[in-house]
Amino acid sequence: MHYTLNQVDRHHQTNLTESPAPSLIPKRCACGKAAFAKQLAQHGKCTACQLADRIATLQPDDLHILKWMLGVAQSHRAQWGCRNHYLANRRDLDSLQRLEAAGFVRAGEQILQLRYFHATAAGCKLAGLNNAALRRAMGDRP
Repeated sequence: MHYTLNQVDRHHQTNLTESPAPSLIPKRCACGKAAFAKQLAQHGKCTACQLADRIATLQPDDLHILKWMLGVAQSHRAQWGCRNHYLANRRDLDSLQRLEAAGFVRAGEQILQLRYFHATAAGCKLAGLNNAALRRAMGDRP
């Protein structure tokens, strides 16, 4: 008697013996952290290294402006994230352009020669906001 597998059995047998796709096999970044091969092939670095590179482009005054934009400069932590806007003048424009290039703020409405800037979720995390303050800053009301 000759035994043959039906189509469903062949499909299950294939799934059992199949190896994962090469892009899903974990590799190590130069920093030593695990990262997917696809991510390393596309970017050459893990997400932590990419974030560190973006932060390295900033200057200390840039972070001060970002914190002021989100209300982190206030002494009461419960009020952090109470606002998410900053009206930039010419003096602060270079700092805000660096923050925008790094992806931590986005440009908003322009009024005459001044422009509003708003922090992104990545900028809120960089400024030290927790999840509740992040939702408050991004406009999500419970």
